[in-house]
Amino acid sequence: MAESTRGNLIKKEGLASLVALALLGLAAVFYPLAPVAVGPSDQAQAPWIFVGLQELLRWLPVRIGGLLLPALGLALLAALPWLAKQPGPALPSYVRPSLVDLAAWAVLLTWAVLTWWALGF
Repeated sequence: MAESTRGNLIKKEGLASLVALALLGLAAVFYPLAPVAVGPSDQAQAPWIFVGLQELLRWLPVRIGGLLLPALGLALLAALPWLAKQPGPALPSYVRPSLVDLAAWAVLLTWAVLTWWALGF
């Protein structure tokens, strides 16, 4: 019996994602971890993706630049579906969350509590 197109596509995409994950894992294992020194610096330099956060922390107090502004940015991103002018698809009625959903929320809550605790609040 012929396999469905969707099932075939899912198998191919799954295999491609596993190959990509394996290549990234190999790259992480064999990447040289020796520090790359350009010259002496009086300040710690963050990776390029955190430069904006580093600048916020340089000019603002930690609780504002490190917590409040990034949290507001993430809240804005989370609220975008509700801020859209066009109606989206109809939402399903409430269903009891699965065990996987509860585990994901537990991980996020643990991460948030540990971050809160590490900052000394």
